[in-house]
Amino acid sequence: MEQCLNLPRLIAHRGAKNRAPENTLAAINEAAKCGAGWVELDVQLTKDNVPVVIHDRTLERTTSGSGKVKSIDSKSLTSLDAGRWFDARYKGEKVPLLLDALDLCQKLNLGVNLEIKTFDTSIHNTVLRTLSVVNEFGRDFEEKLLFSSFNTRVLSILRNLAQNSPRGLLVDNFQSDLAADLSECDCFSIHPAISFLENQTTIKKVLSFNVPIIPYTVNDINTAKRLAELNINTFITDEPKIF
Repeated sequence: MEQCLNLPRLIAHRGAKNRAPENTLAAINEAAKCGAGWVELDVQLTKDNVPVVIHDRTLERTTSGSGKVKSIDSKSLTSLDAGRWFDARYKGEKVPLLLDALDLCQKLNLGVNLEIKTFDTSIHNTVLRTLSVVNEFGRDFEEKLLFSSFNTRVLSILRNLAQNSPRGLLVDNFQSDLAADLSECDCFSIHPAISFLENQTTIKKVLSFNVPIIPYTVNDINTAKRLAELNINTFITDEPKIF
């Protein structure tokens, strides 16, 4: 299967999350202003099966609400304040629907790394609903949309439902058989925590997979230069402005 992507140098983590409230339209706008080519966004489903852009299982950290995302309907969720926690000037910022976030990215000519989160909801339904929204954009994100997940079941279902949509495996440990996981899910890329690129043993292992490496989260120029020496030229960052 052919998976083609026009990868950027910088993928702004949850938008420009150090400059605006993460995973909001404000953060996406800020990422574009900072010169990022893509944004990384998190998607999960609400109680009424609407894909929304939010990172945590629960609402408390980044909104004025409480409880689990999967236990609130989309209308109630989008009525919450998702900006004041970050800074008073963002009071009234909302948790965006995936549809609205992708619409803004399309208008700003930003590519998207979309991390799918399930949090005890149906994996198949989450993938199906997410794909339904993405498919509304037709070919607008051709060669500039990459799905990712820590969950190999998510990636396997993506492979079955959208074979030509590139997939990346997120990893925060090396306990599993990563080569087998990458092959089984037919992954385009691997997205390791930056901590795995700080010693020669794990660097050698990551490089051996022979797929694009997109580490998270790279926030200083010296680390970026060290990665470039390893021929790793795309990375996820909280600080797109400093590069």
